[in-house]
Amino acid sequence: MEASVKPVEIFNLVRSIVQNVNINNFDEMAHTIISIPLKTIYIFENIVDIIYFRALNRPDFTVLYAKLCAYMANHAAFNKLHDSKTTFQKVLAQKIFDMFTSYYTRTPQNEVHKLKKNFMNSNMTPSFFKNILNSFHFQYYKRSLAHCKFIGELFKQGAFTEKNILSFIHELMKVKDILNIHCLCIILRIAGQKLSKTHNLDGIVHHILLFKNENIVLIKMSPTLQSLIFKIQNLHLQCWIQEEPLKLIEDNEQYVSFENLPEQLKKLYDLKSYTVMAQCIIDECMAILNGVDMININEIVHSLNNINSWLHYDQVSFVASMILITLNEDQSIRHKAGILLNLFIKKGLLLIDSVLSGIDKIMDDSELKIELPRLSDLLFDITSRITNLI
Repeated sequence: MEASVKPVEIFNLVRSIVQNVNINNFDEMAHTIISIPLKTIYIFENIVDIIYFRALNRPDFTVLYAKLCAYMANHAAFNKLHDSKTTFQKVLAQKIFDMFTSYYTRTPQNEVHKLKKNFMNSNMTPSFFKNILNSFHFQYYKRSLAHCKFIGELFKQGAFTEKNILSFIHELMKVKDILNIHCLCIILRIAGQKLSKTHNLDGIVHHILLFKNENIVLIKMSPTLQSLIFKIQNLHLQCWIQEEPLKLIEDNEQYVSFENLPEQLKKLYDLKSYTVMAQCIIDECMAILNGVDMININEIVHSLNNINSWLHYDQVSFVASMILITLNEDQSIRHKAGILLNLFIKKGLLLIDSVLSGIDKIMDDSELKIELPRLSDLLFDITSRITNLI
């Protein structure tokens, strides 16, 4: 390959290598990628992008891609750029850490926000909306585990240092939730044996087990995660001596789409989707309340008739949400909510029974009664403005 080769030609070559590499031709492919004549930070970053993308989309090749990265990271030709201390390994670690943290912190919120907007501006039913949310949450969860599988292999194969892998682990330990715990388990299952030789894993394993013990009743864990936590606990007790691979119960990796999941696993994603839908209702109620002072109240009624309002699908939750968001506000806000609910009844947008059920839903919340001892008085601020209830 001539030294005058253009970056785009290098990237096409790397894509071809990544697409076609296998166990039999690995040495040949690795030598070819090492032989590229142009080595810059820009080239390195794009090589990482290409490999990382393929690793996430071809999880069965994760080990091979990690070995390819390790080959480059440990080869003299990729160890130092001209007049720079930058190495491929440093670029690899930083680039993947940036993509990893960006994916975790931005992707869910951004995508869910887009889905919520699509729902509001379409004729989509809540049932269809829930299916879309379920599919998104499933694919996001599955892809997150693929991230961590590749990260674990990068350390195991020698492409990452101990400092690199610990930065990912510490990032995952910042938030205690099912996904982060699952990701920690994936990394430890792959990298734990090697990492345990130079780093005490007591704190990380304790973090995982503490989450399980604290949430065993509150949170429904999948059989996959339960068996994986059990596996990590046993490996740690046995000083990370690897045994025969444990076949995880109903491993999500075998399911391509949400529709293929067993009903038991689908319920775990339903809960996430219902949470988003509940927030949608709250957001809509807040927008309505905030709009009262800015536009004519009849325009609000008109707009509700012309948008995909939750009022058309779940009146009880709509009423309960409208009440909830006012309980910690000024009395004038609660009066405003009562006036709106009264108007919606008069205009035929709300049934009186739905309003009563929404009020009962709030009154039956035992935790809310403890949090707000004057709950009855606060509710009266709202109900006193609903003439049909008097």
